[in-house]
Amino acid sequence: MNPKLMISSAEKIGNNQDLLAQILLRLPAKSLIKFKCVSKQWLSLISNPHFCLSHTRHQGHEGFLHPTALLLRVQCVLSPEFDVVPLKHFSQVPFFHYISTPYLNILQSCNGLFVCETLDDDNNVSEYFICNPTTKQFKKLSFLQNPIKGGEFYVSLAFDPLQSPHYKIIVVREVLENSYIFQLDIYASESESWKVATTTFETKEGDCIAFEDSVFCNGKLHWNSYGNQSLYLDVEKECLQMMPMPTPLRGNRLEIYRYFDDSGGRLYLAATYFAYIDLDLYVHQMASDYSHWFLKHRLNMGDAMEVFPELNLGCHPFSSGFSGVSFVGSERKEEVKVVIWADGKIICYDFNDGAWKMIHDPGPGLKIGTPIEHFNHLHEQRFIPYKYFESVYVFEDM
Repeated sequence: MNPKLMISSAEKIGNNQDLLAQILLRLPAKSLIKFKCVSKQWLSLISNPHFCLSHTRHQGHEGFLHPTALLLRVQCVLSPEFDVVPLKHFSQVPFFHYISTPYLNILQSCNGLFVCETLDDDNNVSEYFICNPTTKQFKKLSFLQNPIKGGEFYVSLAFDPLQSPHYKIIVVREVLENSYIFQLDIYASESESWKVATTTFETKEGDCIAFEDSVFCNGKLHWNSYGNQSLYLDVEKECLQMMPMPTPLRGNRLEIYRYFDDSGGRLYLAATYFAYIDLDLYVHQMASDYSHWFLKHRLNMGDAMEVFPELNLGCHPFSSGFSGVSFVGSERKEEVKVVIWADGKIICYDFNDGAWKMIHDPGPGLKIGTPIEHFNHLHEQRFIPYKYFESVYVFEDM
C-alpha cells in the first residue's frame, strides 16, 4: 500500500472524532489505558465519562456483562495478594497495589467495581472505599452514621452500568449491640447524598442472614442466609422483601458451606455438607418469581476426577479439596458454568453439555493457593471468588 495513502487515511480517522470513538469502543479496556499516552486528543476522549460508559456497555452481551477473570482470596487470611484466574482475553493488572495498607479485605465485586475495607495493624477497620482496579481509581466512603462500638456494620454496592451510570452504596447498620435490630443507610451517586435510616427491621437469631455476603442482580441486592429465609432489597424502590432459602437435602447432616452468586440475571446457590468424605456439590437456582429454589444438579466431584485423573480430591478427612464456587456465563445464554477450585486447579462444569472442563492449570508442580504453612494441608484451604470485569468506568462524583 502507498505510504502516503496510509498517512492520509490515518489523518482522516484522527481528525474524525466520531469515527475514532467507534474504533476505540471496540478495544479492550487495558489497551485503552495504554492509548491515553498517544496524544492529548486520545487522552481527552478515553477519559470522558460518557465514552467510558459507552465502552462498558459495548462489552455487554445479550444484556449482561461477563467477567474476564476471577480473583481468589483465601478465607480467613488477610492479605493484599490474590490468585487471578483468567476467563477470557484477560491482561494482568496490579490489583490494589496503589492502596497503601498491610491488610485489605474485599467485600464485594459488582460489574467492574469493588467494595473494600482496609484494616490497621490491630485489625480494626480504618476505612471503606470503592475502586476500579483497571483504572486504579478509587473513592473513599464517608458515612453519616458511623457503626456503634461492637455493633454489626455491613457495606454493599448496587451498580449496573448497562442500566445506569450511577451506583448506590447500601449500609446495614445494627442499631443496638446484639439487638438484631438494623437500619438501612443508602448513598446515591446521582445526587451525591445519603439517606439515613431509610428502613428499620429486625431479624431473628435463627435466620442467620449473612449481610457480608451480598449479590446484586436484576436491580435487587440479595443477602445469603444459612437459615430458612433471607432478605433482598429492591434498590430503586428502597423496599425490603423476604425470600426463602433452600431446604437442606441431607436430613440432619450439617450444611457446611454455601456459595451464593448470580449469572445472566439468575440467582444460584451451591452447598456442601459436613462429612468424613463427601464430594457432592448441590447446585440450586432461584425461581424467577422468588417463590422457591429448585435443585438444578447434584454434582459429584468424583466424576471430575475421572476426566482429570491428576486431581486428588477427598484424600483429607472432612476437607473435600474443592472450594471457591462461582457461576459464569457460558457460550449459550440459557445455561451457566460452575467454576470450582479443585486441588489447586480451576475446573468447571458446563450445564450446556454436561461436561467437566479445565479452565486454568497453573502447570506441572504448581498449584493455586497460599503458602502451605498457613494450613496443615492444601485441601483445608477455602477460597472466596470475586468476579473481575475489565472496565474504564470512571466515578463522576469524585
